[in-house]
Amino acid sequence: MFVVVDRALDLARAQGASSVEVYAQRATSRRIKVYEQQVEELTAARRKGVGVRVFTEGAVGYAYTSDTSDASLAETVARAIANARVSDSDEFAALPEPQGAAPQLEIYDPRLAGASDADKIEIALALERAALEHDARVKTVDTAIYADGDAEIFIANTAGVRGSYRTNECYTFAYVLAEQDGQVETGDSYSIGRDISQLEPARCGAEAAQRACDLLGARKCASMKATVVLDPFVAAAFIGVLSLALTADAVQKGRSLFATLEGSAVAGTIVNLTDDGVHRDGLASAPFDGEGTPCRRTSLIEGGVLRGFLYDTYTGRKAGRASTGNGLRPSYVGTPSPRPTNLVVEGSKTPLADIIGGVEHGVLVTNAVGVHSGANPVSGEFSIGISGRLIKSGRLSTPVREVTLAGDIISMLKNITALADDARWVPSGSILTPSLVIEGMSIGGV
Repeated sequence: MFVVVDRALDLARAQGASSVEVYAQRATSRRIKVYEQQVEELTAARRKGVGVRVFTEGAVGYAYTSDTSDASLAETVARAIANARVSDSDEFAALPEPQGAAPQLEIYDPRLAGASDADKIEIALALERAALEHDARVKTVDTAIYADGDAEIFIANTAGVRGSYRTNECYTFAYVLAEQDGQVETGDSYSIGRDISQLEPARCGAEAAQRACDLLGARKCASMKATVVLDPFVAAAFIGVLSLALTADAVQKGRSLFATLEGSAVAGTIVNLTDDGVHRDGLASAPFDGEGTPCRRTSLIEGGVLRGFLYDTYTGRKAGRASTGNGLRPSYVGTPSPRPTNLVVEGSKTPLADIIGGVEHGVLVTNAVGVHSGANPVSGEFSIGISGRLIKSGRLSTPVREVTLAGDIISMLKNITALADDARWVPSGSILTPSLVIEGMSIGGV
């Protein structure tokens, strides 16, 4: 693809553009869904394309194409130049400059490409079987999926940025329905890796089934203020919401509750949150971002103190700071914007059993509905529906459902008193977090 990238740069120069960036992508993906031990869906997709960004006296123009012929590239360059000419000038818009060597990462496993469709189908079938066999109350596995992806990225610009990499990943996902006495509850689970040998379909299916069965018999509980333990799935959903408020774009547009709090305590002293774009196990890891800036570790919250935000080139220039390597793109069809890579919650860990044993009265939250829609990243206030299990005198007790958890993100963060030892990757957003223990949260029931 570098031949295509260099050709696009040459065509741009020939049309009079001096500050140009070309981003190219080649990707494949596969998705297998099974139902009642039959393949219900098998889809495979290939994607290839080029995006061209032109900078002219502070104005930016962008255009893209999936046709990499010379004629199409020339037309795409012409459209990018034309778009720049009719765009408003912005003093902070500029071509990204080289920022040093990109790190060497092992983010591609060639074994995945050698796995057959039969191997992948068997993983999906094993996933469904494990869920159904785990407990007789599991009546349906609504979703049993195996999926993978393989992508190659190429970038070059007229300032000297140049690089490429290849990455891949695979995962399983199970969504299970359990039934008892006419009540139906759901549970889900993931398993992720870079090769099928790293997936655990049996564990994934059984966990999804157990999460559903644990909620059978659930009912509303009394309203109270109590200790809440958010399991990793729910904790990751909250972290995903607050991470959007930690981007420089949100801060500069006045859409972040953290906008004026840099250097202030925003969480309990045990809380450390890092955006780690080079984590060896992170599925969002890459040697460089969508602008060619090397990825890195960026401390967001350290010892409870807000240390900074995530920047791309544009927001970095606007703030007088360097990019943190977080100028991410959805694909070649989009331009970069500051977004998190792998979010990692770190700190001293306490065995989950000891945490539960030390709670006199509380709730273990295993499912939350509407975290992204029910949490406001500007005010920090939230009110969401939850389900889980009551904790009484250090033991897991009655399952609960149809209750609300309400508060604000800053207070929640400041009241985190412990991190469990059950940290895991949650692929929605690529977040590594353990269960979080939060004191004094408001629970609305009956």
